Amino acid sequence: MKKLTAIVVCTDLIVFASGNAIADDGAATYKLVCSSCHEAAAAGAPKLEDKAAWEPRIAQGMDALYASTRDGKCELFVKNLRTDISDETIKAAVDYMVSRVK
Repeated sequence: MKKLTAIVVCTDLIVFASGNAIADDGAATYKLVCSSCHEAAAAGAPKLEDKAAWEPRIAQGMDALYASTRDGKCELFVKNLRTDISDETIKAAVDYMVSRVK
């Protein structure tokens, strides 16, 4: 008897890894890319609604947030898997998230 193996893939990750270019729209970028981690608080990502978790990050300033997204924890997802995402798109997504928690 042959063993049947099923592979389940999260649809967010399919969109995320699809390689389709996205516009410099912070809300769209959040929905298509960032929400994969930020909705589930995966790998220490603060949930979008969690103002207390965002406070110390925002206190470091926007340049620090942009840099940590581009070169820090999000580097694997943002820069390595989604090479179509520009620095402007990253900034737009960060701006969108910060605007939602302020």
